[in-house]
Amino acid sequence: MNKLTFILFLGLINLLPAQNFNIDHLYPIEGMHSFFEFETTYMGYAKVRGNFENFYGSIYYNPESLSQTSVSFQIEVESIDTNNDWRDRDLKSDNWFLAEQYPHITFTSTRVEAEGKGLRVKGNLTVKETTKRISFLIAPAVGVIEDMRGDHQVIFTGSYTLNRKEYGVMGDNWSQVKEGIVTLSDEVKVSFSLLGKQIKEDNFKNFLRNENRPPGAIYAAYKIEGLSGAFNRFEALKKETEINANALNMVGYMLMKQQKYEEALSLMQRNQAEFPEEANVYDSLGEVYARMGNLPESKKHYRKALELDPNNMNAAEALKHLN
Repeated sequence: MNKLTFILFLGLINLLPAQNFNIDHLYPIEGMHSFFEFETTYMGYAKVRGNFENFYGSIYYNPESLSQTSVSFQIEVESIDTNNDWRDRDLKSDNWFLAEQYPHITFTSTRVEAEGKGLRVKGNLTVKETTKRISFLIAPAVGVIEDMRGDHQVIFTGSYTLNRKEYGVMGDNWSQVKEGIVTLSDEVKVSFSLLGKQIKEDNFKNFLRNENRPPGAIYAAYKIEGLSGAFNRFEALKKETEINANALNMVGYMLMKQQKYEEALSLMQRNQAEFPEEANVYDSLGEVYARMGNLPESKKHYRKALELDPNNMNAAEALKHLN
């Protein structure tokens, strides 16, 4: 999210009507079962296809109030893949996306409403220096469904056709006219499927099974000696190996899923003291405060997460509803 988009977003969340925020309606997008693909036309007939491998974001979905539904996501331009290394390097260059200067493509919705059997999503799409209001239709929402492992998920699937040149993606070397045909079409069709997932306690434990890794070691110590054991193990690990904010964060999330909110808060406050410049630390504090019903503190910490990292789409999505 560039600086201008960030300023526009902060203005947006202050203008949105107040919502009854419920953290259980927030679904982080899972990349493993989601995709962003694109297609354009070469020499009038041939199809050129590609995808972006890395993206992240969150969906806020309340099946009882579709007007509260919203989505924010961000795509890493460097992850573009057209199955041709030379073409991928060219697409990242100043001839097209200028990925080094503009590393992200960002979308944040401003309104979602029912249309026919589907949902009409309106919002702001930012590519390079250009932000435009767009509108697209997604397939009928199937509601919250339970997968084979028991995790809850929502799925948004749809497409949108844009003019790449309106966003400064020029590709001048490939926009010449040959035999009366434009070499490469200006129109690009983007297709996507976004799966937002909430992982239940039994499945989240799998991330903590390996006691040779810091999160697993700290959680193992917690199960034996409680918080004091977790903190002691954390201190010992700091002396043994390089450790990051993810170690305590993962254990804190495990405790949240067990509804041990006070203990989760203690772990995350300790994490804040250890890593005060890490945006994800404040994002996690925003969630635990929301689960404890303290929405003013939740909003405060989500805002701090977004200030430290304007690309934190989970915090961006939560803040749409924390007015």
